[in-house]
Amino acid sequence: MIKVYEKEQVLCVEGILEETRSKVFVYLVDGMLIDTGAEKLQKELEVFFTDHSFDQVVLTHHHEDHTGNAAWLQQHVEVPFFLHPLGMPIIEDDGEYPEYRKITWGNRRAFNALPLGERVRSRTLEWQVIHTPGHADDHVALFHEESGRLFTGDLFVSPKTRVMMKTESVPLIMASLRKLLTLPFTSVFCSHAGFLENGRALLEQKLNHLENLQQTIIDRYKKGQTPSEINQQLFQKTYPIIKFSNREWDTIHIVTSVVFDFESRKNQCIQPRANTLGILRKGNAFLMEQQFVRHSKGDGPFYRPLGGTIELGETSVDALKREFKEEIDAEIRVGRYMDVLENIYVLNKRVFHEISLVYEVEFMDSEQFQREPFEVTEGSKKTLAKWVSLGELALEETTLYPDGLLALLQQLPEPVQTKT
Repeated sequence: MIKVYEKEQVLCVEGILEETRSKVFVYLVDGMLIDTGAEKLQKELEVFFTDHSFDQVVLTHHHEDHTGNAAWLQQHVEVPFFLHPLGMPIIEDDGEYPEYRKITWGNRRAFNALPLGERVRSRTLEWQVIHTPGHADDHVALFHEESGRLFTGDLFVSPKTRVMMKTESVPLIMASLRKLLTLPFTSVFCSHAGFLENGRALLEQKLNHLENLQQTIIDRYKKGQTPSEINQQLFQKTYPIIKFSNREWDTIHIVTSVVFDFESRKNQCIQPRANTLGILRKGNAFLMEQQFVRHSKGDGPFYRPLGGTIELGETSVDALKREFKEEIDAEIRVGRYMDVLENIYVLNKRVFHEISLVYEVEFMDSEQFQREPFEVTEGSKKTLAKWVSLGELALEETTLYPDGLLALLQQLPEPVQTKT
């Protein structure tokens, strides 16, 4: 059964699977069809597809409840299909799914698609394509800045995560939620929960829930509890989907994904870490975070540009925008790529290897140039950032990270016009 209604100039096609009472949505906006629904809804959706005009199909990810009718559509409608490149090898063959997924959604036949880039254009609008892995490696969200409309695929679904597929990752979902929460969206269209009037609050609620859950799991794991013991203590309720899916959906996958990420980060000193740094200039001064923690050259204060780790599936530019938004709540425009700096250093008898991509950036709001100091928030840690002159950064007693950055700053052209 399907229901069709309009929200904010978006046709919402609500598909309801009567056997399981599961829901999945197809959206049509400005001649762009977002997802194709489940194969089990094909007869009802055929009527909708035939009665409505669209120029292209954009898929949020490859799962069968979103691509179940793609093959039928390709046979009957000559429009291009778009999917994130990571999903393209998967759709070249017919889907092979456990029986419970066929009972719920049906199957997914092979079809073809073109790779999604960073932007996609519908008839009159341009949409930002945001890679949001965690639920699936090829998962994307779509955002139109002028209208504030955000299509989140399966990233949200519900404010509290109770079970998870073994292929999902809590830390990646959290990173993707943080990425979306830096955007100025005003309305949310979820592929299973539908139109969310209070979408931002709900996404924030889900992120807070996962952050608290992750910290609880890590605390217990540090005390020596096994993932199985943690799972039994945190998730005492047995959900029907666990047995129905033969444990493909299970609470244990929440715990193991957190533990796996914790162990990977704990051992990151044996692997290179990619990060991105933003050089933000006001005249001959640069915005630098000042820290007072032990570092590879001693215990004194040191300066470092704002930026941070590039998350899996995230471009360096997107990571830089996210970091500035998270750390000082500022929107930036990323300009010229400057260079890459590679640093290998020893701290607390452990070897670290950082590869830093450095960009020139500027504030979107010129009034931000008048701020000082900036409070920098990184999780529960708070520091300050301030404008530091090139002369001070060049002093022998000043410590600036990463190594090699001072030479890059000294190569910038003079004079530099002060932002006002």
